[in-house]
Amino acid sequence: MKNDLLEKQNELYGNLNFAAEIKKDNIGIIKHFIASEKEAYENNFQGQFYPSYHYEINRVMSSKMSKIDDEDIYLAFYYQLKLGNIYKPLEKHYPLFLKAVAHNIDDNDLDNTFLNPTHLYFLFGIINNENADSVYDTAYEDYTESLKFITLCGSYTTFPNLRKKRARFIQFLENETIMRRIKNGLSLYFKSDFITSGSLVLLLLDTNTSSKEVLYNLHKLNLKNTNVWLLGSFYKDFKKSDTNKKLLKDLYATYPKEWIDEYQKTDWNQIDSL
Repeated sequence: MKNDLLEKQNELYGNLNFAAEIKKDNIGIIKHFIASEKEAYENNFQGQFYPSYHYEINRVMSSKMSKIDDEDIYLAFYYQLKLGNIYKPLEKHYPLFLKAVAHNIDDNDLDNTFLNPTHLYFLFGIINNENADSVYDTAYEDYTESLKFITLCGSYTTFPNLRKKRARFIQFLENETIMRRIKNGLSLYFKSDFITSGSLVLLLLDTNTSSKEVLYNLHKLNLKNTNVWLLGSFYKDFKKSDTNKKLLKDLYATYPKEWIDEYQKTDWNQIDSL
């Protein structure tokens, strides 16, 4: 049955006449996207409408969608999340987007959604995939700013380049929600990835002693050599301030010198994609 359904979707969405007509039909684009993904999700295969028409889907979903029913807008968000697509919805669609997020959390299907624990925590302050209703407590501005931070972190491919562009992170220092989530949760999501790296930049830029305490507390954990090297590489690039120099000194006093000074190979297979 699965192969039959997949073949039917391929036949329909690969038809040139269908392609010519659907690109003019915003309502049809959303309805076919939903129908394709619903059938695919229920039968464990990738829907075939999205790969061929994702530009059209994104174009419509970035618009006001004024002629599209709320239920279809909600379902479009729901299946976009299933495909791993993080969205910045228009503010008027934000309640529908939150409903889609909550539904994804209720599915408890984190292997097929973007809601990995770090994203879930950063965007909504949720530590695990429970308490789905708490996403409704997240204000639109808090969500969009947190998404902006995650997107900025994910725009880099190397840690040194991220550190060089530290000025781009300064805008988040005054964001109470982002700073609070970093301070309260860094030990939960700390690993050699770019969200961790962006978090380290903010803590090292911040002159507040509470930010430095978060880093000192990390030293007390049983960190892997790769994570110790990561901390050391950031401390070295931010050691102009006395408080950051003390952090580096404490790291040397806590862990083997070679873990800090010699490159520690990271198992990139363990790093979540952004």
